[in-house]
Parts: sequence; structure tokens; C-alpha cells
Amino acid sequence: MKLRLAEAEDVAHINKLIVRSIEALHLEHYHSDEVASAVRLAYGVDWQLVRDRTYYVAEVDRIVVGAGGWSYRHTISGGHGPDEAASPSLDPASEACRIRAFYVDPDYARSGIGSLLLVQCEDAAREASFARVELTSTLQAVPFYLRHGYAIMGPMELPFDEGFMLRVQLMEKLL
Repeated sequence: MKLRLAEAEDVAHINKLIVRSIEALHLEHYHSDEVASAVRLAYGVDWQLVRDRTYYVAEVDRIVVGAGGWSYRHTISGGHGPDEAASPSLDPASEACRIRAFYVDPDYARSGIGSLLLVQCEDAAREASFARVELTSTLQAVPFYLRHGYAIMGPMELPFDEGFMLRVQLMEKLL
């Protein structure tokens, strides 16, 4: 298994990974209609992470089987298209960076790929002088983040087009 920074040419592969991951792993905690809406409206590669060089992919035999990143920008969830302007930067002295857009191929779930990606992101955030991280976790991923030292700050609902709301947990960790 190899971790590396995501490149623009990885986006199509990551988007396919996202759909596989959501459709297979979300059904335990979300209704099938919610999963379908999430795939259609809420998920996709955040191009800002790719442009900022803070998004990583995990490969097995040159196939993308995991992706995840961190951000020094205000956006905590959702995506930015390839032509959207960047959101403002966070201040590492007073604000938490964001862990963002984690997906693992269902065939590789619980194999350590998510953990490797998370450690990579936390190390990079620490190196950028951040002392705290925040994230919005889908319901099925909450136990994963708890195992990695994150604390639940409270429930959130993320609004998307067509009145769709995705139930998540806001979580944080001191680095």
C-alpha cells in the first residue's frame, strides 16, 4: 500500500471510490433515500484540497482504495469545484484545522487504510502549526474517530440542495 498526494488526474478515480464507499458503508446508519441523495448532492472530490496539496490517496497495486485530507481553510464540509474560489485561511494560533473528505473502498474497510491517512493528515497539520483539528463525521465513522482520540462536540445537520439534510457529528481532537 502506498500513500501519496492526490493529483488532478486522480479526481475521477476518487469520485468512483466515493460512490462505492458511501453506497456500501452508509446503509447501516442512513436510509437508502438519504444515501442516494448524499451521492447525488453532497459528495465529491473537494478540488481545493487537491490544489492546496492537502489531500492524499492510498493505492494498492496502483488502484485508489482510500482518500482523505486536511484543510487550513474555513470550509468544514462539502466540496469546491475545480473553478471555485478558495475559502479564507484559518489561523493556526487560534483555530482548528479541518480533517476532510475521508473515504475507503468497502473491500478495504477496516484494514488500516483510514488510520494511515488520518495519521498522515494529523502529522501534516501539526507541521503547519495547528494544535487542534475538527471534522464532521458521518454516523458510521464516529467509532473510527473515537478510537483515534476524537471527542464528540455535538450533532449537526448539513444542508444541501433540494432540502436534503445530512446528519453528522461534529468532532475535535487536540494534536
